[in-house]
Amino acid sequence: MKKWMITIAMLILAGIALFVFISPLKSHKTVSQQDLRNPDFLDDKEVLLYFSSSADQDAFGGGKSYALFISQDGTLSSFKMKGLELGSAKVHGDSVMLEDKNKIYTIKNGLRSHKRAYQHTGDSAGFLQNTDGFYTLYNSGYDKKKDGYRSELYRQMDGEWKKDVISYYIRASGFHDGAIYALVPTADEKGYELLQIQADQKKLTYHKITEWQYREGASVESQLAVDDQAVYVMVRGQKAHNLYQMVKINKKSGKVELHDIAEYKNDEQTIYSSMPFSFKNSFFPYDGNLYFIDGFGKVHKIDAKTGKTNIAFTLSQDKMKADFKEITQKGSSLYFFTYTYNKPAYIEQYSLKTGKKMKEKEIRKVKDVVTPKSHLKLYDVEVMKGF
Repeated sequence: MKKWMITIAMLILAGIALFVFISPLKSHKTVSQQDLRNPDFLDDKEVLLYFSSSADQDAFGGGKSYALFISQDGTLSSFKMKGLELGSAKVHGDSVMLEDKNKIYTIKNGLRSHKRAYQHTGDSAGFLQNTDGFYTLYNSGYDKKKDGYRSELYRQMDGEWKKDVISYYIRASGFHDGAIYALVPTADEKGYELLQIQADQKKLTYHKITEWQYREGASVESQLAVDDQAVYVMVRGQKAHNLYQMVKINKKSGKVELHDIAEYKNDEQTIYSSMPFSFKNSFFPYDGNLYFIDGFGKVHKIDAKTGKTNIAFTLSQDKMKADFKEITQKGSSLYFFTYTYNKPAYIEQYSLKTGKKMKEKEIRKVKDVVTPKSHLKLYDVEVMKGF
């Protein structure tokens, strides 16, 4: 009798142990629009990831995207949408913006969706303080009626979405103090014009700041970074194929300066490896400096006034081997997300002031959504107020 009781007790304990061990791994759940309508949905969320298939995968309607919300306890909640190459997911305070090829979603005390014209390629997105709403910009393609390229801008104004057409192909863009800055090709396609588009009023107004000629073979390697004085962008090949330079354009005078930032061994493999893994987020301003993260994970700190540069710190080299990498900056912190197929994902927090790694969070179950056969690409990562 005692043996049976001992055996039963051991089985019960083994069951409890197995439950405790397995339960934390059961941390993925799919969520619907109904779930997002819950006013408390965002309360415990720390990280937001945006994965999507590319435009070619959507040629026959098979594209898809996912917003992955990571909670404080590590639970992953996945919300499936249609695809949008280079799409964005943005966070501002207790508000979130998501998008796919046909809709824009906003989450704040519930869910709202806005159906808009089909888009195949995103560009950038953010938040307009003066209108208290998000904006999102798309490279919309060729306009048959006007016989030229068009980009479309959607802005939240008075709680509703307003559409505007910008009749240019936008090579790179940035935002600062109510204005969108756009680098667009000149008519002869031998240079770029820098436009300031005032976006915090109902009607867009345009101001051409300057025109900049580039050398044949030169490439733009980042989005625009903007501060009170100037607009900045990283280029390669203007002076040498293996040299990255920062172009600095004075907002008032239009004066253009070029500063050498990083030079690499002049062979194709090294040059290819040096290219930023995040066009969207690899270059940004903070506290009188610009920061540029290259393809080797080196964080270059650049004095905005003088252009002098030094390597402030280097991202984890082990994590740099991951299949997916993305970065985002919030205040004095740089966040580095990595994921390798069928393994846990990680997000690391680095201090821009000291270069030290401050925090690391393991994220399980990304592998449930992002698999080698899913054809998904990582286009955005955002940290939320709880992180």
